Amino acid sequence: MRWRADRRWWRVGLLAAAVLLLTAATSRPVLRLFFPLRHVSLIAGAARTYRLDPHLLAALIRVESSFNPYARSVKGAVGLMQLMPETAAWIASQRGLPRPDPAELAEPRVNVDYGSWYVRMLLDDFRGDVILALAAYNSGWGTVRGWLGAGEWSGRPDEVNQIPFPETRAYVRRVLATWKWYERLYPTFPSS
Repeated sequence: MRWRADRRWWRVGLLAAAVLLLTAATSRPVLRLFFPLRHVSLIAGAARTYRLDPHLLAALIRVESSFNPYARSVKGAVGLMQLMPETAAWIASQRGLPRPDPAELAEPRVNVDYGSWYVRMLLDDFRGDVILALAAYNSGWGTVRGWLGAGEWSGRPDEVNQIPFPETRAYVRRVLATWKWYERLYPTFPSS
């Protein structure tokens, strides 16, 4: 009988510990460790300049580079927003700016400005559709236009699972999920 009573208290203690651990793990300060926010003033400034949700920009940067300004992809994408040098050159030509050199493109201020301009352009082109803009940011504007034109993907929000490239499909899902976390963890986006 005593053994059963001890076993019951052990279960109660284990359950209490699990509840405490779960409560601590879901608290805002703990979750912010997994979803940090860096380069806040750059993100807030670019969001204002290009009429973007700063939470979306933070999520995109988190997914692209984990806020590492020195990040470089195998394919040659550079910086916080992982811009391809060719894309940055095209952005510069559209804005009437000189082509940035790779070192300049790696600077957070330049990278976030160029990347944010590009996100705004994609959103404008896709009539504010965030999913289409994110897919294009990852796989290219022409690729997404090709999918839509050929009927390979409708672009509808409920058909994210139909995105033809698995990498782009996973990318869009990750950015959308991370965006929700940033909105939840930082309800009022800091300005600096």
